[in-house]
Amino acid sequence: MFDTDVWDEFTTGLSSQEPKILRLVDMSENFRFVIERTATCFETAIQVHEPIISQGAIRLETHLRSDLDAPLLRSLGDAFAACPKFW
Repeated sequence: MFDTDVWDEFTTGLSSQEPKILRLVDMSENFRFVIERTATCFETAIQVHEPIISQGAIRLETHLRSDLDAPLLRSLGDAFAACPKFW
């Protein structure tokens, strides 16, 4: 579950053209999706942490540095904007 302000800030930031870091982190901090827009490229990171009480935890982490173009980023922003919100 995501805090409404965190969700809105992330989705609004997707349409920005300025270099910045966008973070979408759930309230339990078990899921993180980070996009860092630099002057030359985008760096993305996805982290998923699933605590398993009897066995410790499982963690998945990936980083990607790529040239995301404006149409792809716009499509990503549209997909997030299309998600139903109760607020």
